[in-house]
Formats: sequence, C-alpha cells, structure tokens
Amino acid sequence: MHPSSAFPLRGVIVQRIARSLEGLGHRVEFVRLGVGSPGRYFFARRHVAQAIRELTPDVIHVHFGYSGLAVPATPIPVVTSFYGDDLHGTWALCGGTTIKSKIGVIVSQFVALRSSRCIVVSEGSRNRLWFTGTRRKTTVIRDAVDPQLFRPIPRETARARFGMSSEELLVLFPHDMSQPTKRFWLAQAAVDEFKEGEPNARLWVVNGQAPDEMPWYYAAADMMIITSVLESGPSSAKEALACGLPVVSVPVGDQQLFHDAPDAMLRASPSASGLAGALKRALAVAREPRRSRLPDHLTLRTAAEHIERVYREAVTPRYAG
Repeated sequence: MHPSSAFPLRGVIVQRIARSLEGLGHRVEFVRLGVGSPGRYFFARRHVAQAIRELTPDVIHVHFGYSGLAVPATPIPVVTSFYGDDLHGTWALCGGTTIKSKIGVIVSQFVALRSSRCIVVSEGSRNRLWFTGTRRKTTVIRDAVDPQLFRPIPRETARARFGMSSEELLVLFPHDMSQPTKRFWLAQAAVDEFKEGEPNARLWVVNGQAPDEMPWYYAAADMMIITSVLESGPSSAKEALACGLPVVSVPVGDQQLFHDAPDAMLRASPSASGLAGALKRALAVAREPRRSRLPDHLTLRTAAEHIERVYREAVTPRYAG
C-alpha cells in the first residue's frame, strides 16, 4: 500500500517533509488555501472538496489546526499536524494570549476531535490537547532537519560571503523581533550583560531570509539565543545544532533537546543574568571546530518514516473494515 496524501500547504518545512515522503514512494499533492482572514478556510471548502474528488487520496493531511476548517465532511481519514499557536495561543503585549488566538485554540481542539490521527512537534504541545481520547490518538513527531542542507560551514567562509568582520562575536536571534512572544527585549538585555565581559559581542537579528540561505547565517554566527514565552519547537534550534552552532534557550518548546544535545543546547533561566551566564558557557563550544550537534534521529527521513506510520494507522480501519 502506498497511500497518497493531499494536504494544505504550510511553509517550507511541509514541502521538505513532502519531498521525503515522495522519497519513500508516496504521491503527495498540495491544496493551497490562500492567505488572508480566517474566513478563507470556509471559502476554500469547495476547492478542497473538488481536490478530494479528483485526487481520491488515501489520507488528507492538514497542517496547522485552523486549516482543518477547510476540510468538508469526508470518509477519507484526516491527519492533522499542530505546530504551536494553534494549541498554545499567541502571546499579547499585555501578557497572556490574545482573544483571537484563544478562539483559534478552541477551533483546533474541535479539529483534533474530528481527525483520525493527530501529530504534534513536542510533548508539551500534546499536553495542550484537552481530551484524553484526542491525546491518545496523537503522536509526537519532533521538528526534523535536512542534514544535507543544514551542515557545518566554516565561520570564516560565511563571514567572507557576507563581507563581515571576523572580530565581532555574533549572537543570532532568528525571530521576528516585533512578535511579543519572542521577547526580543530579553535577548537584548542578556547580550548587553554578556558584553560586559565580551565587548565585541552583539545581538544579530536575522528574519525574513530565504530558508535555504539560513545555513550561511548559522555559520556566520557564534551562538544563538531563544527567549520565547511560547514555542512548539522551534525548528531553528535544530537547524542551528545541525550547523554546529551552540544554542542558549529558556526552557520552552521541545525541551527534550536539552537532553539530546547537552553540550550544545544550553538551558538558561528567563532572566538577563541567567541567559548571559549561559552565553558564557556557549562561548567555549563556539570556539571548537564546527561539527553537527544534531541527534541522528532528528533528520527529515526519520520524521517522514514516523509520519508514514501515522498514515497507515489512520488508513488501516478503512481497509480492515
């Protein structure tokens, strides 16, 4: 059995997983839902229904909880992947999560209930599902990395490519600084304190770059910092580790990574002093020759194999009956 799957497009990571699934012998077709207001999911239902009739997939794989609203009633098994805000909510400037994202979380719980199987990227996200039955049919498949793309590149080579000085000590912040949940202010405060002992250090904000260019930014940096209030992954931590870059992070998201890569994934308390202390520890790792720090089981092919098993679990009742 080689089940095909139709799933709404959700970014570059989804495309990479799709290619890995194709490498395992599956046919993957995308159904695009467009961009704009949440109402687009309802407008897309007719388009999705037509795609289901024409493609006759074995599995419909929905990416991100809200996207499940675009899937009409169908006997075809639906697998839904949740990625973060859809279960955690979106952090607001005033603290807590926004009202809009609270509604989104409710929608995601409903989508999870009607799904044959669910996938989340961390155990913390799985625990955000409200119902025991939903958690029981949910599999944790952690963010994965393509080691052919994300690989160690000499720091000097990357700096020369960007025309950057080799003297600076760059602490990479690979997030949108305008998003309150990323807590840019905390990262800046940590680096300011770190600079007291390392005056050449500075916070380097990198956001909006082409995903396939990111290995060069990881290579040019000396270490990376994560200060988010809420995260499901983030995938950038695994990408950085694959490129040999040490990561300093508050305890958020996929915390198993602290155990998987203890020498290069450094836990810090969510304070400027705690993060600055961890940056000092990371400096020793940064000065070592670059080598991949990514655990072997966090590659795209392994993730695709796990997803394949979830598909088979979703499809089996149809064929068994």
